[in-house]
Amino acid sequence: MTTSAHFLTRLDQILVYKKGDQRAPHKPLYLLLCIASLQQGLPRLRKFDEVSQVLAEALCRFGPRVATVHPEYPFWRLQHDGLAVVEADGPLDQRASNDDPKVSSLRIQNARGGLTEPDYKLLLGDLELQSIAVHKLLDAHFPASIHDEVLRFFNLVLSDPHSRDNYTERDFRESVLAAYRNTCALTGYSLRFGDAYVGLEAAHLCWPQVGGNDSVSNGVAMTTLHRKLFHLGMFGINENYEIHVSSQLQENTKKGLNLGGLHGRKIELPREPENYPSQKNLKWHAKWVFRG
Repeated sequence: MTTSAHFLTRLDQILVYKKGDQRAPHKPLYLLLCIASLQQGLPRLRKFDEVSQVLAEALCRFGPRVATVHPEYPFWRLQHDGLAVVEADGPLDQRASNDDPKVSSLRIQNARGGLTEPDYKLLLGDLELQSIAVHKLLDAHFPASIHDEVLRFFNLVLSDPHSRDNYTERDFRESVLAAYRNTCALTGYSLRFGDAYVGLEAAHLCWPQVGGNDSVSNGVAMTTLHRKLFHLGMFGINENYEIHVSSQLQENTKKGLNLGGLHGRKIELPREPENYPSQKNLKWHAKWVFRG
């Protein structure tokens, strides 16, 4: 019999593709989609065509920058973790390189996939367990600054309506802000209210979810909004510490943020060279997060 503890343990143990510092959030995103489908009263097993459209968009928004996204990977491979099943009207033609079915075969055979029946029944009607599962997936695979964006994308409902930051960043934030003299490295923004600096955060270059550490050289001081945009890949910082804004950005305001106006500007650096953003970590962000 499936229990809540067993289900949550299997969530922690899902096999996520790893190659060096590459991140692959395919399975976590698919699981979030499955939980969202359950909350919205959709069938436990959904057609591949329906799932692939949503999952492809999620991978484009929250996955690494790649030429082609593959929603078929988690749709099929989550079965290996014992968390999902796939059914079809007929046999599925396999690819030559592995046991994955061809995308064309998934469509022709009307493939349907989703959570296993025991896990689905366990989650159904238990909003607290759904919320714990969602938080586990978010905390393990995405920085806290974009959790709300992921929740909104899937229209997920939580027992606690406020997003939680389970990853303790207080010491990291304090160290980075001190190195940058409590000032946004991009804009020069600095606002103090009493003894506290308001609206400033420390943005990880290489995410803790893929092994990034809490050294000052793995962080840059930014406003809260800029940190979210940085983690979404809307802008990056090159090896010369210059800001590069994504060509995909469509900014529609003449006043306010004006992110495009930062393009080509050099960030303000800490006084101590050892606290400068690490070249290795800048390259990681440029390769896996920045959207060019």
